Amino acid sequence: MITRKQYLDFQGDADAKRTMHQAFYTQFANKSVVSYIAGKFSPEELVNAHREDPALNTIPLQRWDDAARAIYPWIDDELVKSTGQFWSLNAGVCTCKAAANILISRALAIPVA
Repeated sequence: MITRKQYLDFQGDADAKRTMHQAFYTQFANKSVVSYIAGKFSPEELVNAHREDPALNTIPLQRWDDAARAIYPWIDDELVKSTGQFWSLNAGVCTCKAAANILISRALAIPVA
């Protein structure tokens, strides 16, 4: 488990910080969340978006917001609290993008970063 404090205090270059961001939010992206994202976005859409911008910002924020609201019932509140994180729309979007990166990694057969 990565705590919010560990995440926020992490020192490293830009690539290492992206890796830490992914790792922190991936811990909330359980199978139900990954499955939901797989149903909302096609593998092609995710891979193409990742090629344009690894932060997936070419997909409109409204779609991520909608996904973040939809996944809330599957979020492990105890896990979130134990990390020191407060659940918010922002945390939901980051979790959805972490789930999308898991799917992109599977589609491209590359490690998640």
